[in-house]
Amino acid sequence: MITTLNDTTASAVDKKMTQMRETFGATTVGSVLTLIIVATGEDIDQPLQAAVQASHEHPSRVIVVDADTDAETGLDAEIRVGRDAGAGEIVILRARGEVMSSLDTLITPLLLPDAPIVTWWPEDAPSSPVHDVLGSISQRRITDATSSSDPDATLKRLRRGYSSGDSDLSWARITRWRGLAATAYETPPISLPRSVSVAGPAGDPSVRLLAAWLALELGLEVDIETVDGCPAGPQSLVFEREDGTVALRRGDGDSVIISLPGDQEDQRVPVPASSLYELLAEELRRLDPDEVYGEVLAHAFSKVEDASTFAKGKPEPTDAVSESLEAAAVRAADDVASRLAEAISARGEAHLVVTGGTIGTATADALPVAFVEHEVDPAAVHVWWGDERFVDADSEDRNDQAVRVGFLEKIAFAPGKVHPVPSTSSGMSLDEAAAWYGQELDRSGGDRPFRTRGEAFFDVLLLGVGPDGHVASLFPRHPAQQLDGASAVAVVDSPKPPPLRVSLTWPVLNSSRHVGLLAAGEEKAEAVARAHEGIDPWEVPASSVRGLESTTWYLDESSATGLQKG
Repeated sequence: MITTLNDTTASAVDKKMTQMRETFGATTVGSVLTLIIVATGEDIDQPLQAAVQASHEHPSRVIVVDADTDAETGLDAEIRVGRDAGAGEIVILRARGEVMSSLDTLITPLLLPDAPIVTWWPEDAPSSPVHDVLGSISQRRITDATSSSDPDATLKRLRRGYSSGDSDLSWARITRWRGLAATAYETPPISLPRSVSVAGPAGDPSVRLLAAWLALELGLEVDIETVDGCPAGPQSLVFEREDGTVALRRGDGDSVIISLPGDQEDQRVPVPASSLYELLAEELRRLDPDEVYGEVLAHAFSKVEDASTFAKGKPEPTDAVSESLEAAAVRAADDVASRLAEAISARGEAHLVVTGGTIGTATADALPVAFVEHEVDPAAVHVWWGDERFVDADSEDRNDQAVRVGFLEKIAFAPGKVHPVPSTSSGMSLDEAAAWYGQELDRSGGDRPFRTRGEAFFDVLLLGVGPDGHVASLFPRHPAQQLDGASAVAVVDSPKPPPLRVSLTWPVLNSSRHVGLLAAGEEKAEAVARAHEGIDPWEVPASSVRGLESTTWYLDESSATGLQKG
C-alpha cells in the first residue's frame, strides 16, 4: 500500500503511518533497526530496492531523505507498508528549501523507539559522517566511495573524518577477495612473501583498500599496478614466494583463477560481483564497529598530525597599517568588496566569512558603502561566521548580533544566503549546533575544499585576533585545536567567556582565497608580532591561517608597534 502526502509535517507522516498499519495489519514488532538513506543523487530507486531486499533479512523502517535545496520550502512524503515495503515499512521524505536545515528535527519523530539507527549515503557522502546531523545520531554510518565523483579523493576525506562506526561499501566489495587471499597465503609451505602486488583500475577504492589490508597484515609494502579498460575492483593479487608464485587473477565471467606453485592446473573459483543488496545486507549483519576497516583506512592514507600543514606553502602575509582602527576597518572593507566583486564576476557567487570584535564589527559596518562602490550584488553573496558564542539568539555576546544593525540589515541578501550558527534558542545542544553548521557548510559546497589542501571554498575570510593570539574560537594550547576531522566543532571551557562556542577548524579556515586578519589597539601588539614570527598553531593560532592567494593583516598603528620594533 502506498500513500502520498503533500505539504505535510513529520508528525502528520507518523500519524498516517500508524493509521495505515492498523488498517492493513502491518506491524513494527519485528523491526530490528531504522535505516536512513540520504539520497544525494538523481536516482533513489536502486538503493531503495536494495533496502527492500535487505529488509527480508533485517526488517527495518526505511526513511529516505530526498532533498531539493533550490525548491520552495516544503515537505512531501510517500509512505509504503505491506507488500510495497518488503518486510518493513518505507517513508520517502522529499524535503525542499529551508526544511533541509532541520533534518534532525524532521527525522526524530519517525525513528523506531529503542532500535539501532543506521545512516547510508549511497553516493556522495559527508567527509566526516559522525559529524553529520543524521550521522551523529547513528550507531553505524555507511558510505560508498566507489559511487562518488572522485572515489580516491573521497576515501582520503573519509579517513580524515573517520570515527568508530563508519564503514564503506568499497570495503565490503573485497570481502571475498580477502577470503581468497587468506586461503592462498596459507597454502603450504607457509612463508612470508618476498613481494606482493595488487592490480586494478586507477583510483579504484577497493583496490586501494585491499592493498592497504595486505600491507597491514603482512608488514610489507604492497605494489598497486594500474590496469586500463577493466571492470571495477581488483583484477589480480600476486604473492612472490621462495617456492614460486601464488597468483589470483580474475577470469572470464564471475570467477577468479588461482595458480599455486607445483600445481599442474589452475583452480577456478566462482566469485560473482556482489549486488548492492548483498553489500548492504552484509553491513547490516553486524552493527558493531568494523575496527579493521578503520585500521586499513588509516594505513592507506596518512593523517595530517600537524595543523601548521594547512597554512604552509601559501603566499606570505602582507601588512596594511592605517593610522586608526576606523581607517583600518574602512581599508579592509574596501578590499573585501573588491574581491567579492571579482569572485561574482568569475564564478557567479561569493562566500564571505565575517567576524565580531571591535574592529570586526567596524569592518562589517563599513561594508555597505564598499558594496555600493564596487557594485557587489548582495543576492550573490553568502555570509558565514568563523565562530560563534553558544548563547541565546538575542544575546549581545553573539557575533551575528554585533554585525546585524550595521551590515546585515542594511544589505538585501537573498533568502537562505546568510548562515548564522545555531544558538541555545534553537533547542540544539552544543554538539548538535556544531554538527548542523558543519553540514550547512558541506551542503553548500565546502565538503571537498575543506578536505583537499590547495582548494578554496570561501572567497574572503575575516578573522579578529585576540590578545593571546587566538582566531575564531581556536585558543592557544586548547584541545579544540586538535579536532580537525569536522568542519565545525564544539568548543568547551573557552579561556575567554562565554565558555561554550562553535568554531570552524584548521582545514576550513585555510580554505579561503583571501584572508584578512584584523587587529587594533596596543594590547594586540605582542600577539601580532608573535604571529609574524612563523607558523605555530599551538602557541599562536593567528599565525596559522593563510589564504591561497593572499593574506593581509589590517592593523592600526598601535597594534603594529611590535613590528616596527622588529
